[in-house]
Amino acid sequence: MPAWQRAYIIATCAIIGGAFAYAANDWGRWPRLIYRPLTGDLSMSAPPGAITISYFGILAWGLGGAAVGALVGALMCALYKKPWPERTLHLFGAWAITAILLCGSYYTWNLWPW
Repeated sequence: MPAWQRAYIIATCAIIGGAFAYAANDWGRWPRLIYRPLTGDLSMSAPPGAITISYFGILAWGLGGAAVGALVGALMCALYKKPWPERTLHLFGAWAITAILLCGSYYTWNLWPW
C-alpha cells in the first residue's frame, strides 16, 4: 500500500470518528467536562442555574473520537496491505465529507429558534 493511501485512510477515518463523537455526545447526552468560569472549576456536572461552558467536554469527545477513528484506520491498513481500489478511497472521502456536513447540520439545527 502506498504511504499516501495509508495517510488518506487514517485521516478520513479520524474525521469520521471525530465528527460522530462530536455530535453524538450532545445528542446522546453523554457525560462531559463542564467548565464553570465564575469559580474556575472543571467538573462532570453543574448545579442548576450555574453559568457553565460545556465546549471543552464536547471538544474532548471529538478529539477522542478522532483518535479512535485513526486507530481503526491504521488497523484496517495493517490488515489489508495491498493498494485499495480507487472506488473505496472515494467512498472514504465521501463519508468524511458527509460526517462533517451531518455534524454541522446537527449543531445548526440546535441553534434554530424553536
